[in-house]
Amino acid sequence: MISQRIRVCWGTGALGVALLMNAIGVLALFYMVSVLGIEPGLAGTLVFLTKLLDVVSDPIVGSWSDRIKSPAGRRRPFLLAGAFVSASAFALIFTTPVFDAQWLTAAYIFMALSTYTIGYTLFNVPYMAMPAEMTDSYHERSAIHGYRMVFIATGVFLATSISPLILDRLGRENWNAYAVIGAGGGAVILISMLTTYFGTARARFTDAGVERINVFRQFSPILGNPHFLRLIAVKAAQLLGIAASQATIVFFVVHYLRLPLTVLFFYGVVVTIVSTLSTPLLVAISKRIGKRETYLLAAFCYLAGVSSWMLAGPGEPLPYILARGAIIAIAASGNIVMAMSMLTDTIEFDARRTGVRREGVYTAVYSFVEKFTFAMGPLIVGWAMQIAGFDRSLSDEALQTPEVGRALLLGMSYMPTVVGCVAILLLTRYRLTDRDLIKLRAASS
Repeated sequence: MISQRIRVCWGTGALGVALLMNAIGVLALFYMVSVLGIEPGLAGTLVFLTKLLDVVSDPIVGSWSDRIKSPAGRRRPFLLAGAFVSASAFALIFTTPVFDAQWLTAAYIFMALSTYTIGYTLFNVPYMAMPAEMTDSYHERSAIHGYRMVFIATGVFLATSISPLILDRLGRENWNAYAVIGAGGGAVILISMLTTYFGTARARFTDAGVERINVFRQFSPILGNPHFLRLIAVKAAQLLGIAASQATIVFFVVHYLRLPLTVLFFYGVVVTIVSTLSTPLLVAISKRIGKRETYLLAAFCYLAGVSSWMLAGPGEPLPYILARGAIIAIAASGNIVMAMSMLTDTIEFDARRTGVRREGVYTAVYSFVEKFTFAMGPLIVGWAMQIAGFDRSLSDEALQTPEVGRALLLGMSYMPTVVGCVAILLLTRYRLTDRDLIKLRAASS
């Protein structure tokens, strides 16, 4: 049984991860286009190119964290390094100097985004491997991810509600406003990640088992784990839709709904409250009907929420926007808690079957898929806006073309709806249950 203190301290790290990822996912494209003066297509391409580092960094960090021998455990040394690199990168991104030459500005933020990618990998890959080591309980894994969900909701609130509120007060095209977000956010990221590092010192850890030598060869057993492959395909589809909508949302509110950014503050309040309250309910439901079925319920909620943006228009009433936020919040809670709980189940399935513990390898693949999809979202949205003729020289009050409106709907609704349907179809093929794991435990003992 994991102690309450360790659950809370481990979960706290998710606040920093969520703030880091969501602030960049929501603000980076708008910041690069509207403040730094970078063309939308180039801005999306820069985000995408930095993620190519993950092709190398994720497997190396995942494998290294599986094999390292340290008095602090296999994972925790990476948490410490990742905390400082992540916090520094966040501050660097949102204090990018505006040079006279666009290519110099682009080069600087490319280096800052690359640093963010490395910091995120250093912390998150080992961090997400820890639950599979801390407990063997099928349902306790859902419970500890429930704690994580509360901190994710807080991080998302800071990224998607407090940050837009700061921009609304200081000016959404004011460089100094983003500098405030960079400095304040960097401090919060550092504190939350260090809390996880120090607070998990007494958590249960395991040895790797059989020694392995070649880093990339360690990934071949994953191909023999059908449960993981199905789960990661579901997550890839869902995350691609989420990434697209995050990259679009500020543009969508300002240029399509033609509303002030304070709307995102109220939207975020609803999302935070509903996701926090719905998490324990969804965990309880999963114990009665199963993890996959609860995950499907959340996936249908997501589909209903994102598809409804097609019906929105300029001056959309706030209650309608908040209702969508509540539905999407329930979906987010279920998607995150169930998916991560099921991930640790698929990791145990492999460990029981092969006798080798490779939590880091599995979470490296998960982290790579997560970051790759969050790179594809801005890339697709950025080029869709550029092809549609988005004019960054126009004021917020000036109307963009109808083609730009359709490009924004592509990122906010069309694309998330399509990939949401794909995710549901893939999820129906997931089969791993508690009874399967109990049989494997009995056989391995």
